[in-house]
Amino acid sequence: MRVAVLGLSDFGFHLACTLSELGDEVMAVDRDEERVQNIMRHVGKAIVTDVADREALKDLGIRHMDVVAVDVGERFETSVLLTHYLRELGVARVLVKVANEDQGRILSLIGANDIVQPEREIAVKTAHLVHYSRARLLDAMPLGGGYFAVSVQTPASFAGRAVADLGLLDRYQVQLMAIKPASESVAPFLPDPTYLLSQDDVLVVMGEEMKLIELHQKLK
Repeated sequence: MRVAVLGLSDFGFHLACTLSELGDEVMAVDRDEERVQNIMRHVGKAIVTDVADREALKDLGIRHMDVVAVDVGERFETSVLLTHYLRELGVARVLVKVANEDQGRILSLIGANDIVQPEREIAVKTAHLVHYSRARLLDAMPLGGGYFAVSVQTPASFAGRAVADLGLLDRYQVQLMAIKPASESVAPFLPDPTYLLSQDDVLVVMGEEMKLIELHQKLK
């Protein structure tokens, strides 16, 4: 996939590096020469230019990108202009980092396909990890609409039981998506109804937040 990242503050920098590590063809752009120098060895192409310049964007061949991600920090007006320019140039998918929900709504109206509010998402995730630490919660990912995917250590009451006997969907309205067995040499796998759980296994469970809370209350 061909991706351009416009703006290389922390979010844009790590986004560009990670996409490049995943095998995507990444072009990183910023007006700050030092930022461009720092990312040059991590991506296929790194360019110093003013990302808010419409003609410069055209010269970069931005219209040929599959995805363009925008991270211009606190410069909301620049995010608005960039989103408008990118849609005008025919970019298929525009992702924009925002500081708050109001900015996200405005940019969605202008034409942004994806809105990212990383500080809020990290705060929500961290709050869940802190709140459910006694439930041996290892990770949590908000899915939107009040749904979460969580990784949790197998409760003692589940140890030695077959997956089919748990009845998580019927009893608690949550879905067991994957199991990471205790053995480090074994990759996570889709739940096998006959698999006998160990207390060292990690369960990846998805469901509505309130249902996950109810499950936690019953099993703690």
